[in-house]
Amino acid sequence: MEAFEHMPRQKPIERKQIMILCEDLSHKNEIVQYILLKPKADVRSRLLCRKCIEGKFNQQTNEICLISEVLDDPYKVLKYSNYQGNVNQILNDFLHSYDFSFDVDAIRYKIEEIRQRFLYHLDELEKKLIEKYEQYQGTKAQVDNLKAKFESYFDITKLEESLTQAGMQFGKLTTKDKQKLRKGVNDYVAQIHRLNQDQADQEVYKTQFNVIDQNKRNLAEKESQLRLQKEKLDQGCEKIIKELQNMEQTYSTLNFRQSELSTTYMDEFMARVNHNFKQRNNFMDKIKRIYQSKYDGLNPLKVHEKIISLGQWNTQTLLFLFQTSSQQVFGVYVSSNSSEIFHQNKKQEFVIKRGVDPLTLNYSNNQADVLLTFGKGDIIIKSSFNGCLSDLGEGFQDKPEYNIGNLKRYLANQDYFDIVEMEIFQILK
Repeated sequence: MEAFEHMPRQKPIERKQIMILCEDLSHKNEIVQYILLKPKADVRSRLLCRKCIEGKFNQQTNEICLISEVLDDPYKVLKYSNYQGNVNQILNDFLHSYDFSFDVDAIRYKIEEIRQRFLYHLDELEKKLIEKYEQYQGTKAQVDNLKAKFESYFDITKLEESLTQAGMQFGKLTTKDKQKLRKGVNDYVAQIHRLNQDQADQEVYKTQFNVIDQNKRNLAEKESQLRLQKEKLDQGCEKIIKELQNMEQTYSTLNFRQSELSTTYMDEFMARVNHNFKQRNNFMDKIKRIYQSKYDGLNPLKVHEKIISLGQWNTQTLLFLFQTSSQQVFGVYVSSNSSEIFHQNKKQEFVIKRGVDPLTLNYSNNQADVLLTFGKGDIIIKSSFNGCLSDLGEGFQDKPEYNIGNLKRYLANQDYFDIVEMEIFQILK
């Protein structure tokens, strides 16, 4: 594959070799390759060749090591041996239980290999799709050729002239003008029906009808193939992105990975407001994303439907996250126990006041211009997602220690704000 021709390759490690002949007289000219590690043994018997371990030392292979490996890495001396309770053996086992060869260079090499492989297949896919599209476009030439044969029946030159002249005399049409206009329109209609009515053209008509029918079948087949390929392209793109996100999440420090707006602050916040999230695994099991504008679009009807579909939505525990055009991220944790507005950038929370409804679905109350209201107008999300506003402190408690000046501007850093991204999650029990 051409994509990998210029990729760097790791150089193989050159092993150190020694040239010593075995002292066993029956193993003439055999090169020594091994060391016997048995504590009590004849000094002459420690250096062994291949025939030694195939013969009288074949039962002691767990007490033998390769000289070349020892010279490459002295800590490999006990790699395949088995001396229980030996401190050196324990250290050796520990050192060889971890792989540090997968370093930064190896990571970059692997990512580059994936990138090159992906681009290669993407280029191949592009060529095939263009080829299919050109075949589909080839049917257009046949359709254009067919249209040319019927062009005279659809000629609007005289009709256009009649209508234009009548239009210039708007409100002042004489009887003669009206007769001329009617004739122009009737001639046009007669022209459309002439092919069916003219006996001399009946045979031509049948032939052309068959051609049209054949073209319809060819075009439908090609269009169906192209549409299917486009759907597969969309699905393939979504699958690749999802897989990359999964790979990225594997190395992420975030617990709340389902959200693209959250930071580690959200992990801390969720653990404080709901004891279930003190356990890391519950961030996957106890949270269900029901809406994300990135994929569902900023659509008020869809937001409303997603919440209503939960059934008794006002008994559910919900989490809303908003990102504004000013890059502020804040949200609302709605629960029957206690609700809070939080500001992710500023890491601050505001608890709901007693007796205040945390969430109102204005869409259900025939207020089409407003989608959601939190508290007593503490956050108002418009159906257009533009010109939203906040009056923090009305239904959710302000904290004096925050030293907030303008409560209306605090969440979005502006009086009126636009929502550019939004997520809604259901917290499961």
